[in-house]
Amino acid sequence: MQVAETNTAVREETARVFFAIWPDAAAQRRLAELAERLETVCDGRKVRAENIHLTLVFLGEVSVDRLDALCQAANEVQGAGVRAFDFAVEEIRYWKHNRIAYAGTVKVSQELLDLVSALQSALSAAGFSFDRQAYVPHITLARKAKCPAPSIEFRTGLPELAQPVVWPVREWVLVKSGQANGRSGYTPIGRWPLV
Repeated sequence: MQVAETNTAVREETARVFFAIWPDAAAQRRLAELAERLETVCDGRKVRAENIHLTLVFLGEVSVDRLDALCQAANEVQGAGVRAFDFAVEEIRYWKHNRIAYAGTVKVSQELLDLVSALQSALSAAGFSFDRQAYVPHITLARKAKCPAPSIEFRTGLPELAQPVVWPVREWVLVKSGQANGRSGYTPIGRWPLV
């Protein structure tokens, strides 16, 4: 008689994590208003105000045993003298291929690029994997969007900004994403100031 083997391997616990910056309260309000408009104009699903952010580096699923090493890599970036800056949202765009309406910037600040580069270098040195495509800063405002073609009302088919939405970036955060009550949400794991 043959006895079936049982799988006694314990599943590794992981967390879905990313580094990001969050808008200040005034910018968050303006971006939330844009998300509401886009939900209507693009027949999409708006991002809730508290979830509006700019991703710096997305890591995806990381073993919870490695979160301390992730924070240590961020500590090294903090010590590298990356400078504070202002982030300006200057336009609304649409990625048809993944149905996302988003806010973007016309000219990416060197300080933002320096922060992303420093994070990527520290994460690589610590053995973490992440998407290595060219960094395109964007703030998702509506998902499952079907934005219209340009019209008389909207030159690009999307609402236009009368003035840029600008906020001072003085820190970045490591965030864990998850689901609760059928809604996605983010929990900060760590925060690091910019000089």
